[in-house]
Amino acid sequence: MNFNIAINYFKRIWRELSQLSGQTGYSRMYHLCDYLSAFVRHGAHIRQYIIGDFWRLSNAERSRRLTFYRMMNLEKKYNNRKYTHYLNNKKEFNEFFHEFVHRGWMCIKGSTFSEFKDFLEKYPSIIIKPLNDKQGNGIRKFTYTGQDETDLHHLFDDLAAHDALIEECLYQHPDMVFGNTCLNTIRAMSLCGPDGKGHVMKAILRAGVGDTVVDNYARGGSIYEVDLKTGVVSSYGKSKAGDVHLIHPQTDIVMLGYKIPMWDQVIEICERASEKLPQVAFVGWDVAITKDSVQLIEGNCSADYELYEYLGNTGFYEKIMAILNPK
Repeated sequence: MNFNIAINYFKRIWRELSQLSGQTGYSRMYHLCDYLSAFVRHGAHIRQYIIGDFWRLSNAERSRRLTFYRMMNLEKKYNNRKYTHYLNNKKEFNEFFHEFVHRGWMCIKGSTFSEFKDFLEKYPSIIIKPLNDKQGNGIRKFTYTGQDETDLHHLFDDLAAHDALIEECLYQHPDMVFGNTCLNTIRAMSLCGPDGKGHVMKAILRAGVGDTVVDNYARGGSIYEVDLKTGVVSSYGKSKAGDVHLIHPQTDIVMLGYKIPMWDQVIEICERASEKLPQVAFVGWDVAITKDSVQLIEGNCSADYELYEYLGNTGFYEKIMAILNPK
């Protein structure tokens, strides 16, 4: 690590621990020593120590938690990189998991302008996605309203140059609308065990806020844990900044106790998809629920560990190891 970067990182830690000290009444030096212990012994980052409430836990409880470095080590060991391209490349994802993808789509590179225009006439509202970007980077919406063909040629050339994929816009189930403009999804974290059986370990409702195109936690969305058996929201909401709330921002919907539609299909599809690619044991599936279908949007081979441990039920390192090393 560059020396200046290290100094700036330490200053950030000291600043954030100072703020925490003001809230807890413990000294900054106490929190610094405790954080260094949490980092060395358990691999916890400063965000997990503060926003993930790691500072509150005993060492025994910390040993049960999934941390950044524990997740990294598990993915390195159990997610075979020879197979992760099926998740990282959106075209390959749609082809490999075709039985779980029920929407029109096409890759611009290798297609003709005529095919592109035909697609727009069939699906006037589309989502544009870079093939290999993550966390919603570069995703945008386009609506075809009979634009001049010259403008369409410019758009086509631009999308081809950026290796983009386009998909028809999905219209979500009425019970998945929360006063925002994006498609709200379920993030289901799955683990394919040594026996080849898929397990959904935790599920999160990701509800966008405002007029963003994506619902990502990293892009201002609000997250809520969903009970795996009932499909009912079982936690308060939380943002990336650590803000908590019971009522979804910008609406008057009390999310705690909210029932997610078609829940059994959500779990079934994610477990079947996990079993189809057992070489990549840990996957975070993004699932859309429309009026008449449940389908996969994408799969992430580096699922956000924060979604496991920062909200609702915790102790997932212990739960994961019990599946990976059955007695």
